[in-house]
Amino acid sequence: MIETSRIEKRPGIMVAFDMEDVPSAIRLAEELSAADGNFAIKIGRPLEMQTGKEVISKVRDATDLPIVYDGKIADIPYISAKIAEIAYGAGADAVIMHAFVGADVMREVVNLGMGDVITVIEMTHPGSVEYLGHFSEKLIRKTSEIGVDGIVLPATRPERVSALSGLLNGDSDSETYIISPGIHAQGAEPGDAIVNGSDYEVVGRAIYQSEDPKESAEQIYRQAISRLGGV
Repeated sequence: MIETSRIEKRPGIMVAFDMEDVPSAIRLAEELSAADGNFAIKIGRPLEMQTGKEVISKVRDATDLPIVYDGKIADIPYISAKIAEIAYGAGADAVIMHAFVGADVMREVVNLGMGDVITVIEMTHPGSVEYLGHFSEKLIRKTSEIGVDGIVLPATRPERVSALSGLLNGDSDSETYIISPGIHAQGAEPGDAIVNGSDYEVVGRAIYQSEDPKESAEQIYRQAISRLGGV
């Protein structure tokens, strides 16, 4: 791992850039740089597929906020590490990969030492309960042993955030941060995950499809933080 993570372990909003319009993504990145709150950017595959890795670099040029490449990396060790290396080289501070691919794959990416590694433990949709839910505890313990920087737990099931976050390194003071997607579009409310142990709530459509994305981001951030008594 890199010695210092650019993604701080404190409550914030990670804005999912899943739009397909690159110019609007650049504008939003610029606007978020001046937004009041703790924000990070997560670049998803729909945006990446418009121009390839170059979109990561374009967003990097537009903001100094932390950038996460959400490629849901899930391949053999060599290929997974190569994908991560390309993303880091393009300007990403972190990459998201699946934990179910195994310890050897996770180690290969962590050992690059080029940026943060975030592993998916559970997802927001019902099918995640059907499959990943049976192995979540084992996955989270293994990722802790390997030393990943962050994990993904679903805001749509805050009870899972509460139950699984306590397993990180067996220590409630773990430095591993938690990001939780599913706010608004998938039914969770701002603050649902944060009050249960998450650090960042991931919000996409409710921000980038709004008439004033920057104001929407700030409002959602305030709503989430207020649940902690911070506003």
